[in-house]
Amino acid sequence: MKNKNNFSKIKIKELIHSNLGMNSSLKKFIQRIEPILITNIEIDFTDVIFMSRSFTQEYIYQKNKTKKNIQEVNVPHDISQMFEVVEKDFKFKETQY
Repeated sequence: MKNKNNFSKIKIKELIHSNLGMNSSLKKFIQRIEPILITNIEIDFTDVIFMSRSFTQEYIYQKNKTKKNIQEVNVPHDISQMFEVVEKDFKFKETQY
């Protein structure tokens, strides 16, 4: 489904689960969207109730690795906080090397 900003929206709950804990499920998710010709993708976090730190780390790693333009939408507050913590950790580690 495309929106007015030429982004295709993918509801992560529908393709994985509302509890995002398994890195392997994220890797399968990325494998499914990587071959899609669409370059602008919105990942919709509506109704996601949990996301583990390891899932978040893998999500950020895969997002930075892909050539796709991925944006998150409808991110619950606690998930948003997890993104912030993990992104700060990545930035800290980058400055250490």
